[in-house]
Amino acid sequence: MKATTKRSIAPVRLTVTVEAKRINENGTFSSFDVVSVKGPNSSMKAVCPPQGGGSIYLKTQSLDNIELMPEEAGKSGPVKTKLF
Repeated sequence: MKATTKRSIAPVRLTVTVEAKRINENGTFSSFDVVSVKGPNSSMKAVCPPQGGGSIYLKTQSLDNIELMPEEAGKSGPVKTKLF
């Protein structure tokens, strides 16, 4: 698999409302259902995989109202010489 390219953005505020269906004896909530997601645009969505160990993935389908920061020159590192 090829790693995805990541870009820096100006800070955005994301609000995720979840509903928990379980709690353990230490007070840790689990079994989340996403109720609502609010973000910089209307294409925001959140997913809580059942085998994700409590992880929540947030995704947007468009860059509307998201400001990309300029790339820093020289951040990619040294260029390796190919042998073949």
